[in-house]
Amino acid sequence: MTHPLAERFPLRNGNCRVYCHPDCLWHEGPADHPERPERLEAILEGCLELPKRLPVSFVIPEAATFDQLRAVHDKNYLQRLEEAAHHQSTFMSDDNYLCQDSFDAIRAAAGCAIATGETLLGNGRAFALTRPPGHHAGRSSAEGFCFVNHIALAVETVRSERPGARFLIVDFDVHHGNGIDRIYERDDTVFYYSIHGDPAHIYPNSGFPDDQGSAQGHGFTRNVTIGEGTSGDEWLRIFADSLSEVERTFAPDYLIVGAGFDAHREDPFSLLELEDTHYLAAAQLLIQLANDHCEGRSAWLLEGGYSTSVLKRLVPACVSLLADSSNPGARGSRD
Repeated sequence: MTHPLAERFPLRNGNCRVYCHPDCLWHEGPADHPERPERLEAILEGCLELPKRLPVSFVIPEAATFDQLRAVHDKNYLQRLEEAAHHQSTFMSDDNYLCQDSFDAIRAAAGCAIATGETLLGNGRAFALTRPPGHHAGRSSAEGFCFVNHIALAVETVRSERPGARFLIVDFDVHHGNGIDRIYERDDTVFYYSIHGDPAHIYPNSGFPDDQGSAQGHGFTRNVTIGEGTSGDEWLRIFADSLSEVERTFAPDYLIVGAGFDAHREDPFSLLELEDTHYLAAAQLLIQLANDHCEGRSAWLLEGGYSTSVLKRLVPACVSLLADSSNPGARGSRD
């Protein structure tokens, strides 16, 4: 199976890897649903405009197996999800639409997530174009368009070989990643940082600042809430300051980024007022954090963002920054 991007940007050692799978386009629902195949199509179209000499490789990974999904999710839940895809139009919520091909798309996206974990084990950098998204999915629950928790799959892929590893998860989607929060709330080797809209007014109505984890994981969750309509400049200031505080208290081996672009002022949800420059500045901060603490090891996984024009611009731009940072000598090398 090939794709024009895989042909234009073939696999080369040392390159930043972008994982994408054509089966992720098979998950289709109502034409007016915000989580639709056009999101991924726009990203892929934008990536075709990346400079050919950029040190990046586009790779189509193997879809996840049922057993691989069990590293995060309960067996009974996965069985119910697979069965529902063949017989139901939704699963556990009216927002979680399904079609006959949805489970194949879910497995394909999970395969991309697992591949990012494998790239981390090889001390690399990666961006997974995961669709449907994943950060709301719990061990046995689907919600918010999410069925499988991709970030957790990346974490567990690394931990299967390096059980003592420490992870910093930075989730900048405008919605709180309640699935990630629940999965790791008792874990003191996984620090979950989320910057999101005010949960008193924004789905999923969780992630208040006093949610700091529980049991031995207390103090290893940081939820930063942003009021509706906040400017991009103010968001970036809060992001930089609060993330700097986390850096002073937690030393990660790996950085994993939940890359949601729905705080953008052009997003249909229109909750915050970020522009492209704010996301790119945040990306630079995260790349520097990975360089400072993780020897550059970082994995980015696509979450929300429902403006196709924003995704077409911003995801390739973030990929470009990540790729250039993995090979500083390639900067300025363009055709």
